[in-house]
Amino acid sequence: MKTIGPHMAKVFLQTGDCFIGVQPTLVTTVLGSCLAVTIHSPKMGIGAICHAFLPDSSTSRHQGPEPQICRFVDTALQNMLETMDKIGVPRRELCIKMFGGGQGVAVNNMEPSGSYNIGRRNIEMAKKLLKFARLDIQAQDVGGSQGRKLLFNTQTGEVWVKKLNKAQLAAVGDGRSRGSKF
Repeated sequence: MKTIGPHMAKVFLQTGDCFIGVQPTLVTTVLGSCLAVTIHSPKMGIGAICHAFLPDSSTSRHQGPEPQICRFVDTALQNMLETMDKIGVPRRELCIKMFGGGQGVAVNNMEPSGSYNIGRRNIEMAKKLLKFARLDIQAQDVGGSQGRKLLFNTQTGEVWVKKLNKAQLAAVGDGRSRGSKF
């Protein structure tokens, strides 16, 4: 990423969190079956990202308001889009990218998605909601059986993805091998 400077803020996005960057920020996260969706406004240089690990909030057993709204793909996307609306970013200017949703990938000692196909269900939920909102996905790297380390520049919308094997997922990779830019 050519626009990363020594003074750029850096954030590690935890599972179930969202981040809206109105100042230039480099957001890093690691994905297995979880899904990251980035939303970027090229004109305003504002970007948002979520790290959702379940597709549908209606299946939650949690009583009352959800303390971690971005743990679900549906509520994470709704929250990010509503936030972009509130700060005055027109939806027609949004650039959407999607990453993760791997199958059978264990991260942080969590069970692989296996028979539940959580990765596939996360991808399907995001595509369904974005289609309903009439928003196109400009780039994606989803599915498969590998994890991903992701870097997102909120100012430029650039995303760098490094595919990880299970050993690298456990160690979160060392960053020395090349990845793909989206």
